Amino acid sequence: MNQNRDKLCQAQAGEAVACENPVCEDAFQQIADNIDEVFWMCAPGTRDLIYVSPAYEKVWGRSLAELYANPCAWLDGVHPDDLERLKDIFLEKRCRGEFDEEYRVIGPDNTVRWVRDRAFTIQDDHGHVCRVAGIAEDITKYKLAEQELQQSRTQLRELVLRQNWDREMLRTRIAREIHDELGQSLMALNLNMYWLMHHLPEEDTRLADKAQEMIDMIVDIVKSVQQISSELRPSMLDDLGLAPTMNWYLKQFEERSGVDCDVSIRIDDTQVDSDHATAVYRILQEAITNIARHSDASAITVKAETLRDYLTMEIRDNGRGFDQNNINMRESFGLIGMRERASALGGNLEVVGKRGEGTRLYLTMPLGAVT
Repeated sequence: MNQNRDKLCQAQAGEAVACENPVCEDAFQQIADNIDEVFWMCAPGTRDLIYVSPAYEKVWGRSLAELYANPCAWLDGVHPDDLERLKDIFLEKRCRGEFDEEYRVIGPDNTVRWVRDRAFTIQDDHGHVCRVAGIAEDITKYKLAEQELQQSRTQLRELVLRQNWDREMLRTRIAREIHDELGQSLMALNLNMYWLMHHLPEEDTRLADKAQEMIDMIVDIVKSVQQISSELRPSMLDDLGLAPTMNWYLKQFEERSGVDCDVSIRIDDTQVDSDHATAVYRILQEAITNIARHSDASAITVKAETLRDYLTMEIRDNGRGFDQNNINMRESFGLIGMRERASALGGNLEVVGKRGEGTRLYLTMPLGAVT
């Protein structure tokens, strides 16, 4: 049986080469017998096989004789989840040399292999298609590496989400402790100072001036504590939502920096959960901080809106911009952090800058569950 199969293969190979030179036929046979890829050839527009290389038996785990007897026998080894798709396009594309598909093959021992199968046409001297040939390559190791990489990315995204969540919880706790403990102590101290002022001898103006100076210092410290607490985690983000918090933050920035802020925020807070609200607010905060530190901008435009199941945010400035091909690592840490926050929730962040023409940041984030 094997001898008959070998003779059949050699005969088909000789016809495939269509060369009268025995050396040419021998070279073809040696190449076909020793390559790991499955080389196949058929008549154009038909299922009739002219030649299939021996590698078929290694990849499919099935005999060549069976395949020559039934040119569609290779489909018997195709994974059920891929079979219907291949059946639909097999006659339409494969026999015309337009086939380029990846699919899985299950061997008799239930071993699963990934295959990339590509077809191309062979033309005669007159430009007519005389053969359709193809190469089926075992790409299992590449697919496994791709799956491992995807799994690593998923794990990394989950790790980033967890780290961000832990960081926000820590910031929230610290902000509350600063506001509740330190803030209340300062207010109590301020009240005691007012009581002391009203009980000082009226003729001792030096003590009264010193007491007033201390009261003014306490008031400044209270403001600083409130500012630090808000920077750590603004309570209004949890109480009022993302849109009011963004407006408040940008108004505070405009008053402190003198940079003109043109703000248009049309966010439906009912669509934005806590994780997404936190991520968008932190991206805004980091972007504005970068502008204040590096851009020398005199004006900023911030536009944000929810549309269907997406949130978009655009931040532009008229500052000095930057050379994207020459940005150093220290300057890029902020960009990396913003991209990680966006990516962890399935979003995408683009930052475009050009020297002397300002910077544009554009965020697109889906509001559904991350898959």
